[in-house]
Amino acid sequence: MSMVSGQLAPAVSLLWLVVAGFFCVFLYRRRTGQKLSVLHGAHLGWICGLFVFVIMAVLVAATVLSDPKALSSALDAMRDQLNASARPGMDVNRIMDEVRSPTGIVFGLLGAFLILTSLPAFGGAIGAKLLDRK
Repeated sequence: MSMVSGQLAPAVSLLWLVVAGFFCVFLYRRRTGQKLSVLHGAHLGWICGLFVFVIMAVLVAATVLSDPKALSSALDAMRDQLNASARPGMDVNRIMDEVRSPTGIVFGLLGAFLILTSLPAFGGAIGAKLLDRK
């Protein structure tokens, strides 16, 4: 059971981002009474995702700055996971060095930005389409 829940947790957390975009469109329609096109729903969901990204970035930065050991413990946990699932010929130390590099940090932020803004935009587009049927 723990294997299934371990695989299900990331999918559920990504689903919440889609639900957040949908809920944003729902609240906007309920408050204003205006119908939204799919494009406008996606835009509203993207703005919701932008707020999620900024809040997450501030919380992570505050955690790292307030407790420098938190970052090293998170990186140690990542190293342990990589060692546990390492394939032959996989250099875990090189991967960890790339994660800590400025390029790795920039790509991590870019990836987080894309995920945290595109999924709510998708949910907003779905919300505008489904709520337009009434």
